[in-house]
Amino acid sequence: MEHNFILRYRLDPADAASDVDDILERLGEAGCMDALVGIGAPGKIVLDFARSATSLEQAIRIAMEDVERAIPTAVLYATEREKKEEAVDVILMARLALMESLMTELTAWIEANQLTYAGAAEKLRVKAARVYEITRMNPQNITIDSLVDMLLRAGKSVRFGVEAPAAPRYKLADLMADMPQGLPRVEGLDGMPSPE
Repeated sequence: MEHNFILRYRLDPADAASDVDDILERLGEAGCMDALVGIGAPGKIVLDFARSATSLEQAIRIAMEDVERAIPTAVLYATEREKKEEAVDVILMARLALMESLMTELTAWIEANQLTYAGAAEKLRVKAARVYEITRMNPQNITIDSLVDMLLRAGKSVRFGVEAPAAPRYKLADLMADMPQGLPRVEGLDGMPSPE
């Protein structure tokens, strides 16, 4: 799911005086290709992100890590989240939660085996860039099917379960017992007047 937010940073004097193209290049190399960059005010930089992640909090956390890698001396002074309220797509959120749990398992396997991106990619039969995206919990261009394949190649067992909806809270007999006694009750059809 794509999340929109803004990160505002103060630059140290060396970065503020450096070439704008150099800063843009460093941000691009660090993974900030999904941000519009504003360098209008002296000593400040604004990044307007449209980032895919399983949650807004995760998108912001990963974006902050990217900026820190690109400009280690930059100091975050404001974060602005998107104000509009959108209807939540329950199916999409469930799929993203499932993908996040599968990516978490893969990341744990990579860390437990102390693998580099290239080493994990070789064992999982994918590109190193794909492993990098998985460890950063980026669901873009990844399918549940491909995550399951990678987990199986990692020697993990993957099982899915289907749950039925929760049973109704009240049974009819319980509702009848809870009804106030003063309400009229419908008797059998024998005592009903016939239609004219």
